[in-house]
Amino acid sequence: MGLAAAAVIAVIIVIFCLPYVWVIASSFKSQFAIFSDLYPVSPKTFWPARPTLDNFELLFAKRNIGTALLNSGIVALLQVVFTLILCSMAAYALTKIRFPGTNILFTIILVTFLLPVEALVVPLYRVVSGLGLQDTLAGAFLPWVASPFGLFLLRQAFEELPREFDEASKLDGAGHWRIFFSIALPNVKTPLVTLALVTFLFSWNAFLWPLVIETSQDTQLIQVAIAQSATPGELPDWGQTFAGVTVATIPLILVFLFLQRFFIRGMVSSGLKG
Repeated sequence: MGLAAAAVIAVIIVIFCLPYVWVIASSFKSQFAIFSDLYPVSPKTFWPARPTLDNFELLFAKRNIGTALLNSGIVALLQVVFTLILCSMAAYALTKIRFPGTNILFTIILVTFLLPVEALVVPLYRVVSGLGLQDTLAGAFLPWVASPFGLFLLRQAFEELPREFDEASKLDGAGHWRIFFSIALPNVKTPLVTLALVTFLFSWNAFLWPLVIETSQDTQLIQVAIAQSATPGELPDWGQTFAGVTVATIPLILVFLFLQRFFIRGMVSSGLKG
């Protein structure tokens, strides 16, 4: 890699990372220090001269962030589990069990992926409320476990499995359930991990739906808790807001760093590469 290419990459990294560095640094500053260090831009802008943990202490003591973090973790994990179960079974059925209209059904399911979340909020709210799941953690994730993206990703993975495996298994007397658990799933581990990562990120970062369906602090999720950390009628405490953003981002970074190699392989094997 030439010097020019390295310089371009370095500039891109700086452009993407500097805002987050500023947010982290500001989370360790007082409200006054955040604005006084903002202009003119100097090293103090990105490094607190007198760091303090007051924002984090107030965040956990008064803003219910600990409960919100726990709720988001539970919702994200359950959404990952149910999405993997439902999408893997549906993808296997659409791939290995041929019936009239398979491709039409698959196309209709994919079309739902094009619908914006905003257009689904009202009908989903009516359905979830009618089931008595309003203001529950189940209501936050159940409407999203049927993922068109997950179905597409896993169907592509199942399509690439040699049909000789299925034929040999059927000759040995294996049914679809045994083929599914013993042959299909073990050979699509990378797409499964990719789907788990994408689903976790989607669930953890969700804001609009949790804002609508969760009405009490006991079931509040992290993104909503951060947005509502400011007291009504008062100026936002940006130090606490930035502290909340920092705390909420740490799990995402850890999960992505641990699973990024599976994510890249899954995107390539699914045919989504450029």
